[in-house]
Amino acid sequence: MDVDDLLSWIAAYERAWRSPGTEQLARIFTEDAVYLHSPYARPVEGLEAIARMWEDDRDGPDEVFTMERKAVSVSEDTGVARVEVRYGEPVRQEFRCLWVVRFAPDGRAATFEEWPYWPEQGWAPEKAEPLVVDGTTVPATPYEEVVRSGSLSAGVYVLPAGGRDMQLPHTEDEVYVVLAGEAVLEVAGERTAVSRGSVAYVPARAVHRFTGITSELRVAVVFAPPENAGVAG
Repeated sequence: MDVDDLLSWIAAYERAWRSPGTEQLARIFTEDAVYLHSPYARPVEGLEAIARMWEDDRDGPDEVFTMERKAVSVSEDTGVARVEVRYGEPVRQEFRCLWVVRFAPDGRAATFEEWPYWPEQGWAPEKAEPLVVDGTTVPATPYEEVVRSGSLSAGVYVLPAGGRDMQLPHTEDEVYVVLAGEAVLEVAGERTAVSRGSVAYVPARAVHRFTGITSELRVAVVFAPPENAGVAG
């Protein structure tokens, strides 16, 4: 294993990400490969599980992004690279990561581990100060973040009576607490009436939205981990 091998593998990873389907994954991961999104993340084990995760994580092969890479270290069967990824045009989100890859003798990855960092997080997120706000007076248009820490972010989401909820699935788990108003919350095709006092949990990547808003809907929202873009939707 040398620097060229490591950079060639990363190029193949990018090609696979930009290609429809998951067939190319067998060229870069072994059948029993282990994939970690971060050092303490739950491992994704096996090629089939990695393929399912791959399809869940990306927006599709047409996703707009750029990727830059630089080898940091190569030793025997393990390579480390610094990888910067910027999503969207104009850029809406960027990540700077260290990739740690241990290779099998055939050049495919046996273990892959990301150490991701992004601007809102930094290398050591500042500890958020204790905070109490009146959620009924937060000037959300439609969303206003009120707190962000290393493990979560929270804010207030407001939709007018008869309004349309245009939000897309999030990559974070989400908890709603209805502060005022009445509506129907749709999650993965299931519809539930909500009103003041309702608490709802929406798993990461679940398709969801509020419909049938009969009076101004005001909802406290908690994302864990912190919501990437800092806004709902």
